[in-house]
Amino acid sequence: MAALPYMQLYVADYLADTMHLNAEEHGAYLLLLMNYWQTGKPLKDDDMRLQCVCKANADQWQRIRPTLEEFFTIEDGVWKHNRIEKDLE
Repeated sequence: MAALPYMQLYVADYLADTMHLNAEEHGAYLLLLMNYWQTGKPLKDDDMRLQCVCKANADQWQRIRPTLEEFFTIEDGVWKHNRIEKDLE
């Protein structure tokens, strides 16, 4: 579990980075961020698991995954998010 029971959301930064997202993508991205924060570790690069975290079906996930990938570094089988990693430190 993460060190804090809450996750800081820098609204201006979030909106500056995500204004091109539609509602479905916003929801999925926020769910990924919250799961990352709650577990305190990067997300496994597992389509089935990520789609479940996002509450998406397989078609939705395949459609939104490329957009969501822009916010993460995907390597060594995990999705890392720089801001969350910094905040978890």
